[in-house]
Amino acid sequence: MMSYKILIVDDEADLRESVGYLMEDAGFQVETAANGHEALGAAQVFQPDLVLLDVMMPKENGYRVSRRIHEAQLAGLVPAHTKVVLLTARKLDQDPERERLFAEFAQPDGVIYKPFDPDQLVAQVSHMVGLNAAA
Repeated sequence: MMSYKILIVDDEADLRESVGYLMEDAGFQVETAANGHEALGAAQVFQPDLVLLDVMMPKENGYRVSRRIHEAQLAGLVPAHTKVVLLTARKLDQDPERERLFAEFAQPDGVIYKPFDPDQLVAQVSHMVGLNAAA
């Protein structure tokens, strides 16, 4: 069976670690990054199938990093098949128009809201990389 690569980007070490263990337990190969700058370098070296990307990070937020990953894909630095999924505690109902504009700018392949159910996270990631989570 092919081992899919997941890059987890979050400024909270506990979240990176817990999601990393969860993804490794599900059979994924995992790399982590603590901020947007690290994420861009890791995406180019690790060549992930999917990036789980926190939105609210210091210096460079997840929206901007998502956009830059897409630009790196166009430049051939990151695989074209790499999916970007935003992990966020921000709720759309706080300012739906602003969130719509951010999403349009970032062009994520999906959004998962914190707090999330661990089993559902694994199922969503599995589905996004083309695995049947029930297998």
